[in-house]
Amino acid sequence: MALIDTDKRPVICWFRRDLRVHDNPALCHASSSGSPVIPLFVVDTELIAGIQSDGAVFDFQAECLRDLSQSIETLGGRLIIRRGRLSEALSRLARETKAEAVYFNRDYEPTALGRDRQATDLLQSLGIEVKAFDDVVVHPPDDIRTAEGGPYTVFTPYATKWRKLDKPKAPGAPSRFDTPRLASDPIPGADALGRQTLINNPALRGGETAARNRWNSFLRDGLNKYDNLRDIPSANGTSMMSPYLRFGCISPVRMYADLSGAWLDADENGRRAMAKYVDELVWREFYTSVLYYFPFTAERNYRRMFDGFNWSFDSMTFAAWKEGRTGFPIVDAGMRQLNATGWMHNRVRMVVASFLTKDLLVDWKKGEEYFSTKLLDMEKASNVGGWQWAASTGVDPRPLRIFNPALQSRRFDPDGTYIKNWVPELRQVPSRYIHEPSRMSAVLQKELGVIIGKDYSAPVVAHRDAATSFKRAYMSVKQVSR
Repeated sequence: MALIDTDKRPVICWFRRDLRVHDNPALCHASSSGSPVIPLFVVDTELIAGIQSDGAVFDFQAECLRDLSQSIETLGGRLIIRRGRLSEALSRLARETKAEAVYFNRDYEPTALGRDRQATDLLQSLGIEVKAFDDVVVHPPDDIRTAEGGPYTVFTPYATKWRKLDKPKAPGAPSRFDTPRLASDPIPGADALGRQTLINNPALRGGETAARNRWNSFLRDGLNKYDNLRDIPSANGTSMMSPYLRFGCISPVRMYADLSGAWLDADENGRRAMAKYVDELVWREFYTSVLYYFPFTAERNYRRMFDGFNWSFDSMTFAAWKEGRTGFPIVDAGMRQLNATGWMHNRVRMVVASFLTKDLLVDWKKGEEYFSTKLLDMEKASNVGGWQWAASTGVDPRPLRIFNPALQSRRFDPDGTYIKNWVPELRQVPSRYIHEPSRMSAVLQKELGVIIGKDYSAPVVAHRDAATSFKRAYMSVKQVSR
């Protein structure tokens, strides 16, 4: 346990996307310094003004902060909340407390990098030491480069290099510390921030406690089945840890360490499931690396030939996609799940993204923007990476991939269990027709009380024709780019 010298100048531990006390490098180093510690979270009004997220996302963050506050109190400290422009809040607190240093954990998204550079310059101009630590990913982007020293743009060689690297150790629990008496603003939720909440049934509750409970439950009961169930949207087959990773309620280093520990006692099926799960952690870090080295991909195509692609846009069909009224049940189920809970099964995310870009010929940026307003787990790198993958505009060695919604539905939701849960007007439709209810005869529609075009939407597009149109447009752009 570190001895606290109350005569020493305090260290500010600046929380951002690391809302936990365990395995938090910045907090562990600050608490072991022997100085009083000021755990700080800034409600950055400028940043919030540019975030269009549903109010449920801000309520989730508030739950994370309340849990963090309680955990900090058990360590002897107190979470300090300051609301306002980041630069003003940081400099005011630093002057007010005569802080010796500010510790924080790095964030690799382009806007965060710019923010952190400005904050570091400001603090250093005030004579305050700044220390930054790695936390958001297991391996920072600069750790994984090609033999030529450049970034990877293909997943498989990136993943091979990732797996070969020695893994950092999780730092564990911080030491006890004191926090000086300071004024603190209340933890704001959606209402306090003036945000409307349309997501009425969030999939998860926020906080480190909830994250650790869910992770431990998955390790115990879900991991061995992950390989078999992860693509089945009606099954409880995924860990749903992504929102907790977004807000830093759990450390990816800790997750990897736990998986490595379980590997020794696992059978062949268990090890195969673990390898698949690790792949998902690596995909997250791969997309983090891509955005880090190619920050323009947040707003533009990685494959620049698509800058000349003739995307289409119809406000009515786009609204049908957003609201789950396309007439394609698996697409509609996914969008309704997203709108109701702030989360969507990963397999279905790929289907709805492919449908928007390949069937409706809508620019991926429209879909990425909509997802960013709804997802509890919205990390810019993963959201952009996933959408560019679906649209054939990203870092993909086999870019021309078009999902057939009906085939995807038959394969991964054969009995329509997932569909019927989220599209209740189709609950009476037999499995034979659940994936394409428009194929039912008029007599059967009347008998079941599901009139296509009245009780359930008629398909907004013919998939086969749409896929042909996309392929033609894709090949045209490809020819021009040669």
